[in-house]
Amino acid sequence: MGERTLDALAGIVFIVIILGLEYLKIDVGLAKPIFWVFAILFHAYVFGKNVLPNRHWLKSWLLGLLVFLAVQSVIQTIWFYAGGALGRVSDTWSLVIAMAMAHLSSLKIEQENETALPVEEEKWTSRRRLMAIALAGAGLLAFGFVLQSAWDARTVETIRTPWPLLAAGTIAAMALLWALCAASAVYVRSGLLTALHAGMAIAATLGLAPIIYRIGYGFDGFLHLAGEQVLLKTGFLNPKPFYYIGQYVFTTWLARVGGLPLAEVDRWLVPVLASILLPASAVLAFRKQSWIGQAATALVLFPLGMFVATTPQGLAAVLGISSVMLALGARQKVLSFYAPFWLCAWSATIHPLAGIPCALIVASLFVLGDKQSWRKHLAWPLAIISGFAIPAIFFFASQYQGALAIDWNLANITQLSGWIEQLSKIIPWLGNKYVLWPAWSSLIGIALPAIGLLGIIASLIISKNNERWAMLVLLISAVSLWISSGLLENAGDFTFLIQYEKGDYAARLWQIATLLLLIGSIPAVGYLLERIKRSIPLASAVAIILFASIGAANAYNALPRHDAVQASRGWSTGADDVEAVRWIDRYAKGRPYTVLADQSVSAAAVKEYGFKRYAGDVFFYPIPTGGPLYASYLKMTYQDPSWDTVRDAAKLGQSDLVFVVINDYWWKASELNQKITDIAQDSWSISNGKVNVYVFDLKKPEPKPIATN
Repeated sequence: MGERTLDALAGIVFIVIILGLEYLKIDVGLAKPIFWVFAILFHAYVFGKNVLPNRHWLKSWLLGLLVFLAVQSVIQTIWFYAGGALGRVSDTWSLVIAMAMAHLSSLKIEQENETALPVEEEKWTSRRRLMAIALAGAGLLAFGFVLQSAWDARTVETIRTPWPLLAAGTIAAMALLWALCAASAVYVRSGLLTALHAGMAIAATLGLAPIIYRIGYGFDGFLHLAGEQVLLKTGFLNPKPFYYIGQYVFTTWLARVGGLPLAEVDRWLVPVLASILLPASAVLAFRKQSWIGQAATALVLFPLGMFVATTPQGLAAVLGISSVMLALGARQKVLSFYAPFWLCAWSATIHPLAGIPCALIVASLFVLGDKQSWRKHLAWPLAIISGFAIPAIFFFASQYQGALAIDWNLANITQLSGWIEQLSKIIPWLGNKYVLWPAWSSLIGIALPAIGLLGIIASLIISKNNERWAMLVLLISAVSLWISSGLLENAGDFTFLIQYEKGDYAARLWQIATLLLLIGSIPAVGYLLERIKRSIPLASAVAIILFASIGAANAYNALPRHDAVQASRGWSTGADDVEAVRWIDRYAKGRPYTVLADQSVSAAAVKEYGFKRYAGDVFFYPIPTGGPLYASYLKMTYQDPSWDTVRDAAKLGQSDLVFVVINDYWWKASELNQKITDIAQDSWSISNGKVNVYVFDLKKPEPKPIATN
């Protein structure tokens, strides 16, 4: 009896027992969750040896576990949109179906494994082993220093940037992590060790925000967590969003089945996944090349800002970009296409802006490898469509019963000025700045698209025919996404967003295009590192220092900055904001109320009370993604702090009780506080004026204006 048959029989036993425990209502206590854990671990092993054959079982198992979770999340997403409640029943059936898919994946795998190219085992000399231990030890020390620095900087205060709170050597430690990664690639030439160094360098950056911002980072994360909490508690979410669900079903499943705090799952999901998956995918993407050790080092070029916090766009980007890299490896018979297909499918269920382009690119790379069939000619149309799919979806969604409020002015497409501005994004130009480190960091951030473009062109030149076609697919897709970004920015007016966020969708397509270019640069980086190894020691040292400075700059750019070159306008949610929303709720004593406040205070309200009250489609706190209530807040703070503005807000919020919250970091806080104090009926100051709350009760008479001479 073959191994595949034994696995299938074991799978049948697992499925029968799991369904029996669910429907026969047998109380087995802790035996059920323990049995589920064994079922997941075993089928991750089955998936792993099918999608990543001929590898150490632990490497295969880790990839198999990820694919298993992807299948399970896609099934849960389908279940949700079919109208089913998420809970015990959906967990059972998604688990059973994922188990079945693990066994079905072996049907095609056996044929693929017959043609799989052998993988050369890494040979370790005593000198190489000693160098690897030394580099790994230095990396662990630098990584520990960064984490300790972040731990010491934890705060509940409202801050604009975390960098002043960190120890003086934090940036230097991040630079050292990337220097060690480059040294490992050049001198040790181990894919595993280089991936570990790159993972530590990425984790050192992405771990800062979850550790430092004790209340939470950004704004979107609070909204998504509130939605996940509703889904976890009720099993439903109405109205059903068109996206995000691929993340929501996974975080709630992990919290429900694993007994983990949902807030902590949400806080760490993307930072942890990106730190592991990106280096692993880079190594697997170029496993057959002679410069295997250099692949993960190229991640030094990756912008990490979108992976700092768990958001659907960030999670979809991690999975989608990783699926593209794994598809490159699948073309070389390193692994099966099952892995990238399921990852990009999961990505598409989370956020289409990343998932759909990446899914089409994976499909393009798949048919490109079918040399004996006419299907290989579909690779190029798929690569082109991968970029234009998103504007097309936006266009049809806006035309279909007003699903999205977008005003299209297609005549702007012919305006040359818009395309010149789009082209200028590739040109790394920074004005005259005389502050070395901030200017260097900003220059690196601006230059990444140009670096990626030059890198992928170099990769096309140095690659062999088979790899060259794959690089060409990435280049075509990136150009398509670049054009699509220009289409959205020039021709589409997203009227449901506030002014400074209307370009966000175009910017996200540009980010995906840049990441594709940087993936295509990996062969060029590998070639460069090969040349560095053969150069004189001084040149090698200079090159490694340059790599380190690029990595440190990308780390610095990943979090909000406030320096001589770039000033972040956002402020984090602090304990004073939380106290303000609690005071408001206590003051209201159960009466409906409406609040005019900035996004930090609104985030605190979502954190404390979730989606407590809506007046029609107007949330009782301003949501800074657009909407009339946020416009009322801007009018109250920038234009007309008056009772007329308060009445407009009361009408929108369908309440006769309105609160206005002013933080002391507002640029005209002192003047504004005086004006609002003169017209408010009551007020409350928190932390000696850091936050001021003003009360307007429309059931009571307005205060008489103060006489002026």
